[in-house]
Amino acid sequence: MPASAPRVGIDFGTSSSALALVDAEGRVRFAQLPTLGTLAPSWRTLLFFEPDEQEVQQPILYTAGGEGIEAYLECMGEGRLLQSFKTHLTTESMGRTQVAHHAIGLDDMIALFLQRLRERAEQHLGVALESATIGRPVHFAGGTTPEADALAAERLLAAARRAGFRDARLEFEPVAAAHHYERTLTRPELALVADFGAGTTDFCLMRMGPTGRGDDRARDIVATGGVGAAGDDLDAALIEHLVCPALGKGDTYVEMGKERSIPNSYYYKLARWHHLPFLAGTRVRAELERLRRGARHPERIAKLMHIIETNGAFHLHKAVERTKVELSKSKQAKFDFSDGEIDIHAAVTRRDFERWIAPITESIAACLDDTLARAGVTPAEVDCVFMTGGTAFVPVIRALFEARFGADKLRSGDELMSIASGLALRAAAPDAG
Repeated sequence: MPASAPRVGIDFGTSSSALALVDAEGRVRFAQLPTLGTLAPSWRTLLFFEPDEQEVQQPILYTAGGEGIEAYLECMGEGRLLQSFKTHLTTESMGRTQVAHHAIGLDDMIALFLQRLRERAEQHLGVALESATIGRPVHFAGGTTPEADALAAERLLAAARRAGFRDARLEFEPVAAAHHYERTLTRPELALVADFGAGTTDFCLMRMGPTGRGDDRARDIVATGGVGAAGDDLDAALIEHLVCPALGKGDTYVEMGKERSIPNSYYYKLARWHHLPFLAGTRVRAELERLRRGARHPERIAKLMHIIETNGAFHLHKAVERTKVELSKSKQAKFDFSDGEIDIHAAVTRRDFERWIAPITESIAACLDDTLARAGVTPAEVDCVFMTGGTAFVPVIRALFEARFGADKLRSGDELMSIASGLALRAAAPDAG
């Protein structure tokens, strides 16, 4: 590999990913990636497979990112759409997904996505990409032990190497955001970086300066913390309260003369992207058909089956995301979702939304307080708080930080791209190799 080959930064996110590098002039350049006929600096973290296109004893055929969305829409919901695979990195027992004659596991999914991301970035940037610094959360979603986090990190690195990044390394996502933010400083600060992802929320308390603090930045990290409560959980709360009752949640069915509750597990999975693949298959369809026959409201179970069978959850989650964004701007929003015979329309207030997500907000607050306590630092001693990620726009989350630190200490900017920018800067640093 030529010595001049660039090392890139990759923000491999639960919902979206981005790739960037630092050019010869020291500027961060983002790979522009294709989505529905346009180029954008981020790509949805997803794969799409058309089973009918697969050939025996041939490599699996697939599309990824924005190209995967386009292929999915062209197929009118047929095929297999897989998302949020990052969330399963701590799951050792996750089985393989069948696509025609191919059986693919989680590690395969990540490698396939990163390979296509690398290929499209090479096409746009005009250089071969073989070295990467990849972001990772402080604690991976679902991980409850250091061993689980170590397993997830090694799986991510192995998948990156399979994808063609022969030299792959990891960096904490909030540390990367700190590198991005540090460029705006005019004096040394003790800063808290709050990185709100789709699957995890991470904190990094770090000493920063306007020109960095040397090559070994590990000594500047005062404390880190993370929790598996994040943006996807906010979407899930909206789906569970606005959508799932119209699909049979809370209803009952009669079997063998006894009235029973419809299991909540179907609705839990529907509301969370990374569990959607578990709703596919003949076994779940047979279970739901049995429930439909005995249900007090069989038409509601039929609607749930329709969404699963047509991959309608993609459009459902997009509708929920629009409502969530609107609630960050206004105190009331409308939720609208139509798919075939399904029509769900509801008004939702910000107060209701905040009540539904209270357990998530409390988990984030507890993690924040624990991070500061372990560092022996009070909120008054923190000079500034840099908030990055889409959830930074949610008013109740912002109010949580204002209450602890004061509004004048809160900083933001490039909320959706700062991780990739910081990873590119970290990748270009002398000690990054």
